[in-house]
Amino acid sequence: MHKNLTIKDIAVLAGVSITTVSRVLNKHAWVSEKTRARVEKVITEHQFSPNLMARGMISRQSYTLAVIVSDITNPYFVTLVAQIQQICLAIGYKITLYDTQSANRSPVTPDEEIAIFQSIIDSQIDGVIVLGGHSDYVPIPESYLAMLDRLMHKMAVVVVGQPHPDNRWPCVMRDQQHCVALALRHLLARGLREIAFIGGSRKVWVTCERVNHFVTTLQQADITPRHEWICLNNFYPEHGYQAVETLWQLPQRPQALVAINDRVAMGAIRALSDRGIQVPQQVAVISCERFPGSEYFIPRLTNVDHQNTLLGQNIITMMMAQLNGTLAADARRTSPLHPVLIPGESA
Repeated sequence: MHKNLTIKDIAVLAGVSITTVSRVLNKHAWVSEKTRARVEKVITEHQFSPNLMARGMISRQSYTLAVIVSDITNPYFVTLVAQIQQICLAIGYKITLYDTQSANRSPVTPDEEIAIFQSIIDSQIDGVIVLGGHSDYVPIPESYLAMLDRLMHKMAVVVVGQPHPDNRWPCVMRDQQHCVALALRHLLARGLREIAFIGGSRKVWVTCERVNHFVTTLQQADITPRHEWICLNNFYPEHGYQAVETLWQLPQRPQALVAINDRVAMGAIRALSDRGIQVPQQVAVISCERFPGSEYFIPRLTNVDHQNTLLGQNIITMMMAQLNGTLAADARRTSPLHPVLIPGESA
């Protein structure tokens, strides 16, 4: 037995890199079974027991990823962060969460996110996952872009959301168009043609994508979109409620509402109920984005599932490819997962 055997010694004996040995010790999923077996054989033969602190120092990795969100109370972020955490734990990584709360501040500036980027640069973190925030703004502030570039020069970065036209950053895509088409086709199949769009922010790329496709899909159905029926006021239940209040002050009111997400849809249904309007008998409500728990709402929401249970796996796969140095230039942008319409009772 080698009493003072190190990770470096194990790497030499197994004919692999120090990083590979560290990943085997951390039960990292991104190691082939053949390589894992070879490393484990050497570890067993030499009765190797690593010092955890020394392991990180030798490999120069912290096995920590930072996750940045703009509002952790948003169900989309909650479920996605939970999934990322679960996957990371399974492969020997941990996460550090940063919540900028930029979705709830006005005026919104990139200062808080830039400060977080600097804090991460100064920390021992292997990679950063950016969920929303100013990476999803239209246009993205130049000061934010400059700091994001600095961050990418220091460590692996994955942005979930808006791609850069020149592949400036590795990006995991979400389908922001087909979800609207699914919702509208469902309403059109019911014979509904007077349709409004509610929720979101015209400063945010997700909203722009969905509204543009809302307009395009109506035009393809020979329906002229009404500008006054596109009510973009934000992403929360109170904004769905406020959208109904705004729309019902107009002389002509819609037969159906396409909400940007379930929370906006819930607020809209509450507002309609307060006015004595039945859903879906008098007004149909459908959501472009399903959140967990919508099946327990009254009425159960008809919505679109973006299959976010698979999104976390795509994010970590791209991150590990960067950390391994195997992310190809043509793989810096993933194909979005195909959303699925979930029939409910609201439309």
